[in-house]
Amino acid sequence: MSDPQAIEAGFRSIFENAVEGIFQTDLQGNYIRANQALAQIYGYASADELIAVQPNARASLYVDPQRRQQFIDLMAQQDVLSNFESQVYRQDGSIIWIAETCRVVRDRKNNIIYYEGFVRDISEQQSAFKQLKMAEASLQQKNRELADTLNELQNTQKELIHSEKMAALGQLVAGVAHEINTPLGAIRSSIETISLFSQRTLPNLPDILRELPPELFERFTALRQLPIQDTLQLSSRERRQYKRKMMAVLNDKDIQNSDGWADTFIDIGVLGDIDPFLLLLQSEQGEQVVELAHQLALLERSTHTIGTAIERAAKVVFALKTYARFDQSGEKVTANIIDGIETVLTLYHNKIKHGVEVVRHYDAIPAIPCYPDELTQVWTNLVHNALQAMDERGELRIRVRQQERALRVDITDSGCGIPDSVLPHIFEPFFTTKPSGEGNGLGLDIVHKIVDKHQGTIEVDSQPGKTTFSVTLPLIEDHGDHG
Repeated sequence: MSDPQAIEAGFRSIFENAVEGIFQTDLQGNYIRANQALAQIYGYASADELIAVQPNARASLYVDPQRRQQFIDLMAQQDVLSNFESQVYRQDGSIIWIAETCRVVRDRKNNIIYYEGFVRDISEQQSAFKQLKMAEASLQQKNRELADTLNELQNTQKELIHSEKMAALGQLVAGVAHEINTPLGAIRSSIETISLFSQRTLPNLPDILRELPPELFERFTALRQLPIQDTLQLSSRERRQYKRKMMAVLNDKDIQNSDGWADTFIDIGVLGDIDPFLLLLQSEQGEQVVELAHQLALLERSTHTIGTAIERAAKVVFALKTYARFDQSGEKVTANIIDGIETVLTLYHNKIKHGVEVVRHYDAIPAIPCYPDELTQVWTNLVHNALQAMDERGELRIRVRQQERALRVDITDSGCGIPDSVLPHIFEPFFTTKPSGEGNGLGLDIVHKIVDKHQGTIEVDSQPGKTTFSVTLPLIEDHGDHG
């Protein structure tokens, strides 16, 4: 027969050493019993100190006093209450979030004699959930702002086309819209993933982890410590190679659904030896561990995707704003001409990315006094003409360097070249070899005038397979007749 004292000692040990707060209170909220964990949650040195102060009975525990009454009302209705969340004051006045699970204890006449239950500190979970919701709201706001920007671009396209600069922008709008819609779609998809995680997985995460045996928890921790960045940088070819190797191991171990599990492990970051994790696929609870690690990896992947998408969309919007800006002050400002060239390449990215290789040779150059908005129009015309000459297939080479007291920009394309009979006339106004509707012959004339306004020069050298426009701009402003 079991020793009653030993049994009592065992239960007392469980009570005193439990990691969750355990309590019994009378109907007025006085603590009858409390363990050390509960005292620590509320900021007291011991359970005896907590019982002596009785913050609950003195209505000094709950931040919202009505929560105590709601607690009592619900207990009277259903006898058992799970995960009742509230904000409470600790002894030092700080505020934490708790979740209470409680039941009613009745006597033989069905009268309530006291309450007993458990308390968990869920402050970290609440903080994480709040930050997640704030991040989601911020991303949705950015999504709306980007969508509004795209809508504004589409609404103003007809107005912008009235000038040569805006006509070039009009040709770019479809590409710019695509460049913004792509990251918008990535952001929208990633927000849905984050939202599903916050609704389905996050609330159950503490309970799932608490119930895991030590060995499975250790394997889960090992999975979460794998660097997901390595997986994000894999090419499609590299991913297929890893997947084939992993499926061979899984099939050799008679693991069902080797195709799906291989994708899951690669998403998590398993690119090396999979043997330490095979044990997880041999039980239902182990599979749950892998799926949980996968969900967390997808959350991390979504965060990375959002960051990359926002950076890309912001770059396109910034380039567009820079291009569309028109400085009417009539005064030169100091600027780096490479910034203007990069703005144009960003706007033409949609035309470049499918068949044009851009080769940049940028020396370290000083900023110069110039009209940067007008120079952007120069680079726009030269890049646009180069892409047309190559039929958007070939090599675009851009070189920027310093030559004595001037900067030189060479823009070279691998297109068909300019015939000798045409070459002397390309800077003449209204001269064009393009079909009707594709050009008015003003582009290079405007380029020439802008370069001349900067007291610079523009030259062209052309042969089949290599045409180079060379623009030189002085380093020091000349206060002569030009301006």
